[in-house]
Amino acid sequence: MNLANTFKFVPGQTSPEDALSSADYPASGSYIDVTGYQWANVVIHLGALADAITFEIKEAEATNGTADSIDTTYCKHTCAANDDDEMITFAIETAKLSADHHFLTCTVAEVSGSNYADIMFVLGPARHQPVTQSDSLPSASQHEHAG
Repeated sequence: MNLANTFKFVPGQTSPEDALSSADYPASGSYIDVTGYQWANVVIHLGALADAITFEIKEAEATNGTADSIDTTYCKHTCAANDDDEMITFAIETAKLSADHHFLTCTVAEVSGSNYADIMFVLGPARHQPVTQSDSLPSASQHEHAG
């Protein structure tokens, strides 16, 4: 299976080298539209942590809408300050989102020190393939060997 034809990869923040703050990733105005995808998976690779920070996947009615909780048990995770280099995953069935709420963001909270993580949204499988990747995954960076 060619992942780039089946799944859409959308970074949650501009650069994992930038320290996180208590904010939405991506920010309001850039929430991720999951229309056309069966699942939204969020993979968070933690870097160095200074705090016990919280990650929560939230839904909104527009790219700049109000970020609402989906489920505070299955869509929220609090890390210990010593969870450096661990991974967190969330899997959300898009058909189960609230009516007219098909935009997602990851809300990071409880940040006071320098905390680092890479937040990646993996959408798919797509209802229509192949998917179109964003500029963060240009065609020159997609490699396929089907020899």
